[in-house]
Amino acid sequence: MKLFGHPVHPLLVHFPTALLPMELVLSAIGYFRNDPSFAMAGFYCLLGGVLLGAAAIVTGLVELITLPRTDKKALAAGIYHGFLNGTVILVFAVLAYRGWEAYPGALETSMGALVFKTVLILTLFFGNYLGGELVYKYFVGINFKNSPHENN
Repeated sequence: MKLFGHPVHPLLVHFPTALLPMELVLSAIGYFRNDPSFAMAGFYCLLGGVLLGAAAIVTGLVELITLPRTDKKALAAGIYHGFLNGTVILVFAVLAYRGWEAYPGALETSMGALVFKTVLILTLFFGNYLGGELVYKYFVGINFKNSPHENN
């Protein structure tokens, strides 16, 4: 899926990659300072990360189904990448729903929730590593015809 000749999925993935860890940081600050304003700011990051993460999932699925079936390694990396990051976004969507139910108040955060979110963020980062492999190792989404390194 392209917009003005550029793949859309790589444009979108940066938002959940930034917003979801920021939600963890703000939730931790809110927990340790006992300040619900940080938890509310984290909730807004959570909403943005989940909504744009859902858009990244849709565009990533479009990219995945366009991969050649003969490139088994790239296809496997794409499936693992999509499964890991899709699961993380889905779990964060459940957390966002719980936060939405508590709105306009802040959802109570516990140490267990912070540890759980940390595991989710680490999983997200590993899934992003696999996504980077798709680009840099398997050249998914790269058009060599327009590459400046075409003659090298």
